[in-house]
Amino acid sequence: MLAIREFLALNPRLLAFGFAFTFFSCFGRTFFISLFGGEIRASLEISPGEFSYIYSGATLAGVVLMPWLGRLIDEVDLRIYATALVLGLIGASIAMGLVTHTVTLFVVLFVFRLTGGSLMNHTAIVTVARKFTRNPAAATGFISLGVPMAEALLPLVAVATMALWGWRLAWFGYAIFLAVVCLPLILWLLRPGFGSRVPPADRGRTPTESAITSASWPRKRVVRDPNFYRVLPAYILPTPIMTTLFFHQAYIAEVKSWSLEWLATCFVAFAATTLIASLVAGPFVDRLGPSRILPLIGMPMSVGLFVLAFGTGEASALGYMTAVGLTMGARYTLTGAIWVERYGADHLGAIRALVHTVTMSLYGIGPALAGGLIDAGVDVANIVYGLAIMLVLVSGLAMTAARPNS
Repeated sequence: MLAIREFLALNPRLLAFGFAFTFFSCFGRTFFISLFGGEIRASLEISPGEFSYIYSGATLAGVVLMPWLGRLIDEVDLRIYATALVLGLIGASIAMGLVTHTVTLFVVLFVFRLTGGSLMNHTAIVTVARKFTRNPAAATGFISLGVPMAEALLPLVAVATMALWGWRLAWFGYAIFLAVVCLPLILWLLRPGFGSRVPPADRGRTPTESAITSASWPRKRVVRDPNFYRVLPAYILPTPIMTTLFFHQAYIAEVKSWSLEWLATCFVAFAATTLIASLVAGPFVDRLGPSRILPLIGMPMSVGLFVLAFGTGEASALGYMTAVGLTMGARYTLTGAIWVERYGADHLGAIRALVHTVTMSLYGIGPALAGGLIDAGVDVANIVYGLAIMLVLVSGLAMTAARPNS
């Protein structure tokens, strides 16, 4: 296993690109957009339920394009591909500041979810995992730290800019920031020669590397593998659960009598726990193999969901957010490693596009389904309890999957 300093020196430009791309993608993620939900609803005169249906519909619409657009990273020049995504994020930010109708809102959210919410993270993970085949968990875990970093900083930025400029001008400001900071940085990192240095051999082969098949599996072969369907639910489910709960975080805080200020404080704890878990889990995943770790990563979140379901005091919010952070941090290390271990790296873009299509579908269904249950009078505790049970079951299913090359 490489030391941290040696690992970071393997290809610093590649890792910097991955970290920056995941960080900037957060301008199109649920946790950031939902902070503007109240202002958007008031401006367009729509209810919370209507907003969740528009948001879910926009997310599901992106599912149609994800298999095609996601696999283009296997075929298109990375510099062109990444630039197009950043330009899409910039355009959506400008359009958000101008939105005056629900149809326009749907289109803007569609672009946000497809670029920042999906393809930018997909691009970063595929690019890094494909290069760091000897240390994919450590590499993807490192670049995924851009997300908790953004989760700790961007909510503060959103609150400050809305207070200073109003929510519409705030989005214009984000567009300018992305144009003058994000785009030039990405183009500089992807200048000619990017990624030409292949990481040297580790001191000994890791289980992840040893498990890689001599011939990578194409996507059509992957979908015929029964073990794929045993592993997939445990890998996918934590993020849609988190997205659903975060989308309805204001309502949950109201039901639990938590102040929004305390919830914001818990988000900082969530981000810190995610960061620490990602750094700690990466080396273990590379040493033991992603398939051995996957069934375990959902356990902290399951405990946190039980705390959320049955807890009432403010301490339960902290416990819930911390536990979710542990799972998400560990999961980040598996993002590319699990598929590289099982199916090789040559078709990683196509495989992850398929996986992310399913994930996006759940991103779209989750908030709308939870909103419908809430409107129907179902208690939040029962909804969360059901999610916790699902997570335990899919973790058990992952334990039945055969090991790679077994």
